[in-house]
Amino acid sequence: MELRAFLLVVHLLSTLFMAAPFYMLIIVNERARTGMPLGYYTDRFMENIIRNNAVRCFIFQGTVAASGLWLTYITRNSFLPLFTEPALIVKWVALAILVSLLSYIHFSVQPRIETLMQQVKPDAPVPEGLAPRIAALRSRRKKLSGVCLFLVLTALVMGLRATFFYNYYLAIGLIIVAAFYAWRVYRKPVSLGWI
Repeated sequence: MELRAFLLVVHLLSTLFMAAPFYMLIIVNERARTGMPLGYYTDRFMENIIRNNAVRCFIFQGTVAASGLWLTYITRNSFLPLFTEPALIVKWVALAILVSLLSYIHFSVQPRIETLMQQVKPDAPVPEGLAPRIAALRSRRKKLSGVCLFLVLTALVMGLRATFFYNYYLAIGLIIVAAFYAWRVYRKPVSLGWI
């Protein structure tokens, strides 16, 4: 019983720490609110935060996967529910897509942004045509972060469904709310938390 409680705490804390897409969207939206053009100090600072957060996310995702597998086994005495229980199937599919999207951002989109950002120097004008190219990659990353936020929330809702066995209609309703909230955070800064 204590092992299950410990694993549940580790699992939920790791899920909580995977809230990175939420905070990355906040950072990007707050940066846009400044209205400042592309510049070395502001944009280098923002890119450092975003770039360095990916490794933390991979570690938290691995912790969620390991603790989730262990929880499933000690709770259900089998790994079979991973293939038969809808809540767990949705949760694991969401986690797999999340890992794939983070990998795409970290290994494809972010390096391209970094390559372009190397042309931005502290005391020199930004080369012509560079800002729109960076903006296009950032826009793609922002959209994917919105999807990742939705996937984190979906995995959380379904993980709680698998633990507490509440009604599937409630789970579906919570996932719909999660979709609206992820869309809201993607579109505009959330100055007051929920709104």
